[in-house]
Amino acid sequence: MPRRSAFLYGLLAGAVGLAILLVGRLLTGRPGFLDAISDGVLRYVPLALFDAALSSLGALAKGTLYAAIALAVPVAGGLLAIKLIRSPPRGDRLRDIVAAGVLVALVAFFLAAVLVLPLAGAGILGSDLRADAWALQAPLAVAAVAYGLVLMGFRYAAAGQADPGGMRTDQTEVPAPDMDTAPAAVGVPRRTFLARALGLVGLAALAVSGFAVFQGLARASRPLTGGGPAPADGQPMDPFGPTMALTPVDDFYQISKNLLPVSIDGQAWRLRVDGLLDRPADISLEALRAMPSQVAHRTIECISNDVPAGDDLIGNQRWRGVPIRDLLAPAGVQPAATHVLWEAADGYTESLPLEVALREDSWIVYEMGDQPLTAEHGFPARVFIAGRFGMKQPKWVTRLQLTDHDEPGYWQVRGWDREAFVVTMSRIDQPRPGETVRTGEPFMAYGIANSGDRGISRVELSPDDGATWLEAELQDATEEPLGPLTWVRWRVPVTVSGSGARRLVVRATDGSGAVQDPAFRAPLPSGSTGWHAVRIAVA
Repeated sequence: MPRRSAFLYGLLAGAVGLAILLVGRLLTGRPGFLDAISDGVLRYVPLALFDAALSSLGALAKGTLYAAIALAVPVAGGLLAIKLIRSPPRGDRLRDIVAAGVLVALVAFFLAAVLVLPLAGAGILGSDLRADAWALQAPLAVAAVAYGLVLMGFRYAAAGQADPGGMRTDQTEVPAPDMDTAPAAVGVPRRTFLARALGLVGLAALAVSGFAVFQGLARASRPLTGGGPAPADGQPMDPFGPTMALTPVDDFYQISKNLLPVSIDGQAWRLRVDGLLDRPADISLEALRAMPSQVAHRTIECISNDVPAGDDLIGNQRWRGVPIRDLLAPAGVQPAATHVLWEAADGYTESLPLEVALREDSWIVYEMGDQPLTAEHGFPARVFIAGRFGMKQPKWVTRLQLTDHDEPGYWQVRGWDREAFVVTMSRIDQPRPGETVRTGEPFMAYGIANSGDRGISRVELSPDDGATWLEAELQDATEEPLGPLTWVRWRVPVTVSGSGARRLVVRATDGSGAVQDPAFRAPLPSGSTGWHAVRIAVA
């Protein structure tokens, strides 16, 4: 068979396998083969390249990698087909075709599960993943079988078209009835009909897979407001600007290592509390909700939030949860315990010193905005740790293990900071970049500032690129604060004279008196620094 034809047949068969992998991901709600390969690739990406991709692609970086891996599946199917279908089939019986397809499936499954997965750091059959291995193995096995059967179906059909009579060269046996001896009902030979049908199936699988990946990309890159949209024309603005005090759940930023959220059955979910404990336990969601809880407004920020760019990977909401120390107290913490290791349903891992986990403001959270957590935000439960970036606060948490040592988490082994302390940030939300103001007429500037658990004591805005500074009014100074662990909204009247371009710059001072670092630093590995600036026009 020509190499070009073999590659095309393998490509279409691989597309069918890819579609099954994507459907399996949706049905199980857990990370599968594509996710495992994506995680593995990130282990080998140099930090400089990772930082460049993050800077240029932003929210699209993760989706682009996932799309590239998805595209590689049918391409790999085509390349494998060149090696597997050089010769015509050895039999025309259905069982011969199926047997050949199963053999090809075994080869494909072996290559994926025993060679590719270990190279990605997932172990043979995904055994090293701290997630549901069955959610990876079952779709992969079905995809391999589909690939083998479709590929052998193509080979059978192609052999019949090359030899329309379906004649055998071996006449020592009485030939069995050929599947191609009679035309189809519409006058098309069966092999030709099979080739066309399989071709349509492959093209449809390619289209569906492409659409599914595109949907994931669109979802990952959906623009967020970091606090809600500005009011529509004619509607009054909040006294402290366009960013709402509480971020609507639908607008709250969503970041995880996965392109798609994890889906978990709340009734079946258990939080395993074990390790260096006298009485390990499995805590159900019902039991967690029955425990004495705490409610507070708290801000959470992603370590990828680009402060000088005025990024929106930050949000503030009302949360309900149970202090971690209340979970550990009945379990009997052993003296040797020094750290907490977290595991999540998607295989994500993190760690914390035990003394941090035992603080009053370290929680297991199960409500957001007076409603159960959504799947995107970690249903049924996630970790909340004050003063740390979101990467230290796993979603979909399934295990709390006490140990006598620390272990690097998912992002630490990929080069990110081990501690992930929140860096002081401030942002100008209005005026917008490029907005025109009138010379000599006052206008109001608005924005937010955050420093984790250190609080904000002062915000200053410069109307002349840092030459002079105006002190802003903090909402916390005029209204009752939402809480000590939330962002602060600010406003300040500004008047500029002359004409032309002006550059507004903002900086914040945290509760300890430390002024926001003006030096530019990219988010990787410890969070970005620098001052946010907005260029406006004066007329």
